[in-house]
Amino acid sequence: MSKICIVLPTYNEAANLPKLVKKLENIITKDELKIVVVDDNSPDGTSEIAEKLNTQYGNIVVYHRPEKLGIGSAMLDGMKIALSFPDTQFIVTMDADFSHDPEDIPRLLRAAEKVDFVQASRYIKGGKIIGWNRFRRLESFAANTLCNLLLRTHIKEHTTSFRVYSRRCVVAIVKNAHSKKFEFAIEFILIAKDHNFAIKEVPIAFTERAYGKSKLKISDVFWWFFFLAKTFLSRLSEKPGLKQLR
Repeated sequence: MSKICIVLPTYNEAANLPKLVKKLENIITKDELKIVVVDDNSPDGTSEIAEKLNTQYGNIVVYHRPEKLGIGSAMLDGMKIALSFPDTQFIVTMDADFSHDPEDIPRLLRAAEKVDFVQASRYIKGGKIIGWNRFRRLESFAANTLCNLLLRTHIKEHTTSFRVYSRRCVVAIVKNAHSKKFEFAIEFILIAKDHNFAIKEVPIAFTERAYGKSKLKISDVFWWFFFLAKTFLSRLSEKPGLKQLR
């Protein structure tokens, strides 16, 4: 029975994926685990490595996408695959670059037994960031604070994709989400809120990636702020609802 499905969007993670998968396979009992790798045609052979890992472990699904289509759409594609397994109860989403520590997953899963959405958080007591300079810390903190103030989410972390969702929460997200890029992180929270799903934050230590480069571009940052402003204005002028996220 594969009760836990971990969704890993990847692009050029050949150096990280084997180590991460090994960690995950050691942390979670094999018959309870599925791993879905959603790869955007990585030129470094990430998807081929993922296929080889499946021959070793037997519980990895590799979804090959033709090009870089955005992390938000990758998350949604991975979630749809996770839902295709009828025994999936919890869907974990995380980065494949070790900025999210796999050792934190058991704590997140324990919290998920009582709520539908667990957000790993750098900004509550016990959370921290390792490897960022002061400017980047301030930039991230300000963005998350702005999300809370404008959208009234009543949580402190909005931009980290390290999460655990219940199956029913993912069903609602897949049905209503439209984000293709990094704004997905906000949209998924709002969908959960609009469905009255309980959200719990759990502290984590976020670590700057050791290998490879960040996928975040300046254009993504501008689009993220545009999405935030647009969503704020629509929810301010209309009764909050899922239609305002479109």
